[in-house]
Amino acid sequence: MRGAGSVTLLKIAAFFCCIIRLMNDSPIEVVRELIKIYGSSLLEDPDRMGHLLEDRCAEYKREIFVLSFAMREILKDGSLPRPEAFMENRERMEARFRENLGFSNQVASWAAGAIENFLTWSAETAENSDGRVEARRGFLPYVGNVMAKHPRTVLFRKKTLRNGLLLVSIIAVFLGLFIRITESRYSVSDEHGVLFFAHLSGPGAGFGHVRLKAAQLAADQINASGGVKGRPVRIKAHDIPLSPADAASAADVLMRDRSNVAAVSVCGDAVNVAIAGVADAGEMPLIVPESRSEAVTMATEDSPRLYVFRLNYDNRYKGKMAAYFLTRGLRRAKPALIYEAYDDNSYEMRAGFMEAIGDYGGVIACEEVWTRIGGLDKASVGEIIISDADSAVIMNDTADIAHVTSALRGFGYSGVIVGADFNESLNAAGGAGLDDSWWVVPASPDDPQLQSFQSSYRDKYNENISRDDFFGTLFAYDSVRWVADALFRAPGFQGEALRHAFMSTRNLVLSHATLTIDPRTHGPWNKAAALLYRSDLGAKFQKRIRPQ
Repeated sequence: MRGAGSVTLLKIAAFFCCIIRLMNDSPIEVVRELIKIYGSSLLEDPDRMGHLLEDRCAEYKREIFVLSFAMREILKDGSLPRPEAFMENRERMEARFRENLGFSNQVASWAAGAIENFLTWSAETAENSDGRVEARRGFLPYVGNVMAKHPRTVLFRKKTLRNGLLLVSIIAVFLGLFIRITESRYSVSDEHGVLFFAHLSGPGAGFGHVRLKAAQLAADQINASGGVKGRPVRIKAHDIPLSPADAASAADVLMRDRSNVAAVSVCGDAVNVAIAGVADAGEMPLIVPESRSEAVTMATEDSPRLYVFRLNYDNRYKGKMAAYFLTRGLRRAKPALIYEAYDDNSYEMRAGFMEAIGDYGGVIACEEVWTRIGGLDKASVGEIIISDADSAVIMNDTADIAHVTSALRGFGYSGVIVGADFNESLNAAGGAGLDDSWWVVPASPDDPQLQSFQSSYRDKYNENISRDDFFGTLFAYDSVRWVADALFRAPGFQGEALRHAFMSTRNLVLSHATLTIDPRTHGPWNKAAALLYRSDLGAKFQKRIRPQ
């Protein structure tokens, strides 16, 4: 019996050890090795450090996330602290981790210990490298001594020629790098030019002009506060052709002008994809406020375009938001999923919903596909009813949602409906079929936090923003504010310096949401959305929601 009791005590002790040791120290050792290879400057680039860790120890995702965000919090002070200074202020830093990043006591302590380890290791590595640094300093005198031993009249040996060419090549590379860095740090103009690409003539001109007005409103407000680093922001609007090829040609000419620091495009996705290629080639940051298409910011499935960024969430995240609200907000876990055949946006939303619903504890009761030609038929609605689904989720754009909701109600479905898009046109066309439905949208004009923006727009232009134009107009306004923030944080005004500032955006408070950019997609990470409820009294804003 004593032996059995000892075994039981050992099991209990092992259990509590597992609870206490929630974080794994393996990534700390990997970072130490990376500092050996890349130097202490790696600690000043948390995104790069995180990517290298994902390559070498991807199984420790939680530890990588904690280290990356903890290093970003440290760098908010402007530079890396010395090990002694960090140790003196370690308790205060742990408190910052808990308050600003939401870390638990244990995780905050682990992160602080890891960073103290990195800083100490980095300092020791630098001290041990003194001999190697002096050896490098002796390289040029060595070359001079070799050349002094050979009179100019003596024919060059092949080895000497190769060494000379190598030296010239190295100097040329460093000179080119110096010129590029210098160009990125200084503006060639006394203002920050922001290109604004829109369709300002033809059928869609109204949409373009109202978004341009919002962009100009943001620039005027920024300039009234002193501009950015002493220079005003100037919006340079251009009417972009509807043809993607013609749009790319026009954008190429405009992006070559180095007096412009960034561009904002409110065009359609086909045009945005064409302009995105030009932005990458010309190394000019491009903001696409409204697009949900992954093709705009992603060069390949796993690699983002370096200079292109989205303000709106993508279709997959839209589906995830619907799954989150359905399960956490409505406590429904057995939905019928309805999506449109042959529509890429609908299919991507469906994929995001399917990935998330299981994580949130739900299960699909049934799936029904509809087409714009045939609509949603009686047999499909009957399948939904007999499946005992507790809700119907519609994963497609607003264009034909009214037909789907009318068919659902007309053929006998009386349960709750959840959708991922909504506008005033749908509100008018859907009629009673939309009663008792919930909708997740990027922003709502009824949001109390957005009344100040609407008042400013109304005061400046003596007109109201239409409800259908509201989301796009608001995002154009916030895009210019994002450009100003990136200019303020960037060490330079061009190319790589500004691109990195956009990519490293963290917790930027904009009008419609707080923005953090996911470096893997160059789109927003875990951004809030607006929730609407449609009853027989109309659609009403409820609150902003964000997955936990």
